[in-house]
Amino acid sequence: MTKFLSFIFFLVTTINFAQIIEEEILYYPQPIQSEPCYYTSYTISANGEIENLQTEAIMVEEWTTPSSGRVIDFTLLKTKDDLILLVEIHEDAEDILQPICFGSSTSIELKLKNGLTVKLPQIGPKRCGYVNIADDSAPYYNITNFSYFKISIENAKKLQASEVNLANISSTKYDLDFVFKSELYDEVNDILIYPEFYFISELDCMLNPILPED
Repeated sequence: MTKFLSFIFFLVTTINFAQIIEEEILYYPQPIQSEPCYYTSYTISANGEIENLQTEAIMVEEWTTPSSGRVIDFTLLKTKDDLILLVEIHEDAEDILQPICFGSSTSIELKLKNGLTVKLPQIGPKRCGYVNIADDSAPYYNITNFSYFKISIENAKKLQASEVNLANISSTKYDLDFVFKSELYDEVNDILIYPEFYFISELDCMLNPILPED
């Protein structure tokens, strides 16, 4: 009887612990958009039209080694005339890192699960990254490189139709390939992310925006 009760206690405790863990971890973005859209900023014109819209940054790639690391964040922006993808590449390493400048030759190529490839060109002027930590006392160098890419309506429809497998960011002096994982845990924000569903989830928030009620 004692062994039986001990087993029941262990089983109940295990179930409760699993429920607690499940409740603590948030899931965003969902493979199927079931959560509300999150916007960091938006402006509305005098006649009530949305003029500018920006989603929150979402981590789509994380790569680490004992001596270096990289995180890539995606953000979507919408102006009156353009739909834009902001890509931020955060890197740290024990060795000295130099910021990179992205100009008109820069593009990001996205390979979809359905076999299609979508290529987005940089939009706007040449932009250079910046150093976050560069003093001698810091154990790591930390830099952020970034660029803006234009998404046409045609490409937006393609990105909404399939998950993303791979990406390549290329420029005159830069070339980076990375994989969109099915799941990625963000330890800083304690959330589980689905990078391969990023565009399916987030583009709908830009093309069919639902702003929070005041």
